[in-house]
Amino acid sequence: MLISFEGIDGSGKSTQARRLYQYLKDMGYRVSLYRDPGSTELAESIRELLLRYHMDPTTELLLFEAARSSLVWEKVFPDLKEGKIVLLDRFIDSTTAYQGYGREINLGTVRILNHIATRGRKPDITFLFNLPLELAHRRIESRTRFEEGNYLRKVRDGYILIAHEERERIVMLDASRGEEEIFEDILRTLRERLSLPL
Repeated sequence: MLISFEGIDGSGKSTQARRLYQYLKDMGYRVSLYRDPGSTELAESIRELLLRYHMDPTTELLLFEAARSSLVWEKVFPDLKEGKIVLLDRFIDSTTAYQGYGREINLGTVRILNHIATRGRKPDITFLFNLPLELAHRRIESRTRFEEGNYLRKVRDGYILIAHEERERIVMLDASRGEEEIFEDILRTLRERLSLPL
Protein backbone atom coordinates (compact mmCIF):
# COMPACT_ATOMS: atom_id res chain seq x y z
CA MET A 1 0.00 0.00 0.00
CA LEU A 2 1.35 3.40 -1.04
CA ILE A 3 0.24 6.57 0.78
CA SER A 4 1.52 10.05 -0.09
CA PHE A 5 1.38 13.34 1.79
CA GLU A 6 1.18 16.57 -0.22
CA GLY A 7 0.92 20.30 0.38
CA ILE A 8 2.87 23.53 0.46
CA ASP A 9 5.56 23.99 3.09
CA GLY A 10 4.07 24.83 6.47
CA SER A 11 0.97 22.75 5.83
CA GLY A 12 1.93 20.12 8.42
CA LYS A 13 2.21 17.21 5.98
CA SER A 14 5.62 16.05 7.20
CA THR A 15 4.50 16.11 10.83
CA GLN A 16 1.46 13.99 10.01
CA ALA A 17 3.49 11.59 7.86
CA ARG A 18 5.90 11.00 10.75
CA ARG A 19 3.02 10.62 13.16
CA LEU A 20 1.24 8.06 10.98
CA TYR A 21 4.51 6.17 10.52
CA GLN A 22 4.97 5.86 14.29
CA TYR A 23 1.32 4.98 14.83
CA LEU A 24 1.35 2.19 12.24
CA LYS A 25 4.66 0.89 13.58
CA ASP A 26 3.26 0.80 17.12
CA MET A 27 0.21 -1.08 15.78
CA GLY A 28 2.51 -3.78 14.44
CA TYR A 29 2.40 -2.88 10.75
CA ARG A 30 5.50 -3.12 8.58
CA VAL A 31 5.87 0.44 7.37
CA SER A 32 8.43 2.71 5.69
CA LEU A 33 8.60 6.50 5.44
CA TYR A 34 10.54 8.24 2.67
CA ARG A 35 10.91 11.80 1.45
CA ASP A 36 10.80 12.76 -2.20
CA PRO A 37 13.27 13.92 -3.34
CA GLY A 38 15.63 11.95 -1.14
CA SER A 39 15.91 8.71 0.82
CA THR A 40 18.51 7.07 -1.44
CA GLU A 41 22.16 8.05 -1.78
CA LEU A 42 21.62 9.28 -5.34
CA ALA A 43 18.33 11.05 -4.58
CA GLU A 44 19.84 12.84 -1.56
CA SER A 45 22.71 14.07 -3.75
CA ILE A 46 20.19 15.36 -6.29
CA ARG A 47 18.22 17.02 -3.49
CA GLU A 48 21.33 18.94 -2.46
CA LEU A 49 21.87 20.12 -6.04
CA LEU A 50 18.27 21.31 -6.25
CA LEU A 51 18.61 23.30 -3.04
CA ARG A 52 22.05 24.70 -3.87
CA TYR A 53 21.67 25.89 -7.46
CA HIS A 54 19.22 28.13 -9.26
CA MET A 55 18.35 26.44 -12.53
CA ASP A 56 15.95 26.61 -15.41
CA PRO A 57 12.57 24.89 -14.94
CA THR A 58 13.28 21.99 -17.31
CA THR A 59 16.59 21.07 -15.66
CA GLU A 60 14.87 21.28 -12.29
CA LEU A 61 12.04 19.01 -13.45
CA LEU A 62 14.41 16.39 -14.85
CA LEU A 63 16.42 16.30 -11.62
CA PHE A 64 13.28 15.84 -9.53
CA GLU A 65 12.21 12.96 -11.77
CA ALA A 66 15.67 11.35 -11.64
CA ALA A 67 15.59 11.48 -7.84
CA ARG A 68 12.09 9.99 -7.83
CA SER A 69 13.08 7.19 -10.18
CA SER A 70 15.92 6.25 -7.83
CA LEU A 71 13.61 6.28 -4.82
CA VAL A 72 10.91 4.20 -6.51
CA TRP A 73 13.34 1.62 -7.87
CA GLU A 74 15.59 1.28 -4.81
CA LYS A 75 13.09 1.67 -1.96
CA VAL A 76 9.41 1.90 -2.86
CA PHE A 77 9.04 -1.11 -5.15
CA PRO A 78 11.06 -3.50 -2.96
CA ASP A 79 9.07 -2.45 0.13
CA LEU A 80 5.72 -2.85 -1.62
CA LYS A 81 6.80 -6.26 -2.86
CA GLU A 82 7.53 -7.25 0.75
CA GLY A 83 4.02 -6.18 1.74
CA LYS A 84 5.01 -3.04 3.61
CA ILE A 85 2.93 0.11 3.87
CA VAL A 86 4.98 2.87 2.23
CA LEU A 87 4.48 6.50 3.27
CA LEU A 88 5.86 9.25 1.05
CA ASP A 89 6.48 12.84 2.12
CA ARG A 90 5.79 14.36 -1.33
CA PHE A 91 5.48 12.45 -4.59
CA ILE A 92 4.15 12.99 -8.12
CA ASP A 93 1.60 15.65 -7.19
CA SER A 94 4.36 17.92 -5.86
CA THR A 95 6.00 17.92 -9.27
CA THR A 96 2.72 18.60 -11.04
CA ALA A 97 1.93 21.45 -8.63
CA TYR A 98 5.39 23.03 -8.33
CA GLN A 99 6.93 22.45 -11.75
CA GLY A 100 3.71 22.21 -13.77
CA TYR A 101 1.48 24.88 -12.28
CA GLY A 102 4.16 26.86 -10.43
CA ARG A 103 6.95 26.89 -13.01
CA GLU A 104 4.46 26.64 -15.89
CA ILE A 105 5.99 23.61 -17.60
CA ASN A 106 3.55 21.85 -19.92
CA LEU A 107 1.36 19.64 -17.72
CA GLY A 108 1.36 16.83 -20.27
CA THR A 109 5.15 16.75 -20.18
CA VAL A 110 5.20 16.69 -16.37
CA ARG A 111 2.70 13.84 -16.24
CA ILE A 112 4.60 11.78 -18.81
CA LEU A 113 7.83 12.17 -16.83
CA ASN A 114 6.01 11.35 -13.58
CA HIS A 115 4.74 8.18 -15.23
CA ILE A 116 8.22 7.22 -16.44
CA ALA A 117 9.87 7.88 -13.06
CA THR A 118 7.27 5.87 -11.14
CA ARG A 119 6.82 3.16 -13.78
CA GLY A 120 3.17 4.20 -13.71
CA ARG A 121 2.67 3.56 -9.98
CA LYS A 122 0.41 6.09 -8.29
CA PRO A 123 -0.38 6.24 -4.57
CA ASP A 124 -3.37 4.28 -3.35
CA ILE A 125 -4.37 7.35 -1.41
CA THR A 126 -2.98 10.88 -1.17
CA PHE A 127 -3.58 13.30 1.68
CA LEU A 128 -3.45 16.91 0.50
CA PHE A 129 -2.96 19.42 3.31
CA ASN A 130 -4.72 22.57 2.17
CA LEU A 131 -3.59 25.71 3.97
CA PRO A 132 -4.24 29.42 3.31
CA LEU A 133 -1.07 31.15 2.10
CA GLU A 134 -1.11 33.70 4.91
CA LEU A 135 -1.10 30.96 7.53
CA ALA A 136 1.64 29.05 5.70
CA HIS A 137 3.84 32.16 5.72
CA ARG A 138 3.28 32.62 9.45
CA ARG A 139 4.21 29.01 10.16
CA ILE A 140 7.52 29.18 8.32
CA GLU A 141 10.28 31.54 9.36
CA SER A 142 12.30 31.51 6.16
CA ARG A 143 11.25 31.32 2.53
CA THR A 144 12.97 29.15 -0.03
CA ARG A 145 12.91 29.89 -3.73
CA PHE A 146 10.32 27.14 -4.14
CA GLU A 147 7.95 28.93 -1.76
CA GLU A 148 7.87 32.60 -2.79
CA GLY A 149 5.03 35.02 -3.45
CA ASN A 150 2.86 34.55 -6.50
CA TYR A 151 4.65 31.30 -7.29
CA LEU A 152 3.34 29.75 -4.08
CA ARG A 153 -0.17 30.90 -4.93
CA LYS A 154 0.03 29.15 -8.30
CA VAL A 155 1.30 26.00 -6.60
CA ARG A 156 -1.53 25.98 -4.06
CA ASP A 157 -4.12 26.60 -6.77
CA GLY A 158 -2.53 23.79 -8.78
CA TYR A 159 -2.84 21.38 -5.87
CA ILE A 160 -6.55 22.17 -5.58
CA LEU A 161 -7.07 21.54 -9.30
CA ILE A 162 -5.23 18.22 -9.06
CA ALA A 163 -7.41 17.21 -6.10
CA HIS A 164 -10.58 17.97 -8.07
CA GLU A 165 -9.30 15.93 -11.03
CA GLU A 166 -8.44 12.89 -8.89
CA ARG A 167 -11.09 12.80 -6.20
CA GLU A 168 -10.96 9.03 -5.90
CA ARG A 169 -7.30 9.14 -4.85
CA ILE A 170 -6.81 12.52 -3.19
CA VAL A 171 -8.33 13.49 0.15
CA MET A 172 -8.08 17.22 0.84
CA LEU A 173 -7.67 18.10 4.51
CA ASP A 174 -8.14 21.49 6.14
CA ALA A 175 -4.61 22.02 7.44
CA SER A 176 -5.53 25.11 9.46
CA ARG A 177 -7.00 22.87 12.17
CA GLY A 178 -5.22 21.32 15.12
CA GLU A 179 -2.76 18.47 14.67
CA GLU A 180 -4.86 15.98 16.65
CA GLU A 181 -8.04 16.69 14.68
CA ILE A 182 -6.23 16.27 11.37
CA PHE A 183 -4.65 13.00 12.47
CA GLU A 184 -8.05 11.61 13.46
CA ASP A 185 -9.31 12.50 9.97
CA ILE A 186 -6.39 10.59 8.45
CA LEU A 187 -7.09 7.48 10.52
CA ARG A 188 -10.80 7.65 9.75
CA THR A 189 -10.10 7.94 6.03
CA LEU A 190 -7.73 4.96 6.08
CA ARG A 191 -10.34 2.87 7.90
CA GLU A 192 -13.07 3.79 5.44
CA ARG A 193 -11.20 3.81 2.14
CA LEU A 194 -8.56 1.16 2.61
CA SER A 195 -10.26 -0.96 5.27
CA LEU A 196 -7.25 -0.72 7.56
CA PRO A 197 -8.07 -1.93 11.09
CA LEU A 198 -6.69 1.06 12.98
